[in-house]
Amino acid sequence: MSLTTRSTTSRPAPRAWAAVVFLGLGLSMGCATAPDHGPPGQRVDPQATDILREGAPIQVVEQGYFEYTERGKLIQALEANRLERWDHSEGDSPQPDAPLWQVSEGFTLFIGGNRDRHAATLKADRGTYNDQAGRLEAWDNVVLVNKKGERLETEHLVWSHDSDLVYTRRPVSIETAQGLLRGRGLRSDSRFERYEILNPTGSFEVGN
Repeated sequence: MSLTTRSTTSRPAPRAWAAVVFLGLGLSMGCATAPDHGPPGQRVDPQATDILREGAPIQVVEQGYFEYTERGKLIQALEANRLERWDHSEGDSPQPDAPLWQVSEGFTLFIGGNRDRHAATLKADRGTYNDQAGRLEAWDNVVLVNKKGERLETEHLVWSHDSDLVYTRRPVSIETAQGLLRGRGLRSDSRFERYEILNPTGSFEVGN
C-alpha cells in the first residue's frame, strides 16, 4: 500500500518530523485509533483497547509515504516500510516505557523537501519517536547525507525536535570531498550542514 498525505499545521519547523508521522498515520489509519488520539470526527475502532491489552500496536502502516507542509511550504517527507503506533496511556499497558511510534524494516526521512527535491536524507533500519521525551531515535545502518554529498555513517542517532539538533555518542565516520573523518560522538544541525565530531580519532584520510 502506497500512501501520500499532506497536512498543514502551525507548529514550528523543529516539530516537522512529529507532524509527518502523527498526521500521516492519523489520517490514513483512523479506523484503528483509540479515543482522544486522533482529529475530530475520526472513526474509532471499538477493539482498540483490547488490542493494546494483548500487546499489539493499534495502527500499522506498510509501504507508507507521508509529506509535511507548514503554511503551504513542504518541509520534509517520510518513506517507511513499516510503522506501528503504540498507545500506552492506560495504567495496565504491557509496555509502559515503549515509544508511541515504532518504525522498522527501513525508512528514509527527506529533510527540507520531498523525495524528489530535498536538502538532506536520513536513513536507518529502524527508529522510534518517544512522545514524552520529544525525540526521534534512529538505529542500525544510520546514514545522513547532506546537499554537498557529505555522508555520515553511525549505528545510533538522536534528533531533538525542540533544539533542531542531531547528535550521537557512537563511533562515526564522515566521507567528504577532502577525505574521511572518524571519531566518536557528533553534534549537528538537522540538515547536516554544520557539524562537529566531539572526539576525533585516528588520522585524517585524504582522498586521491
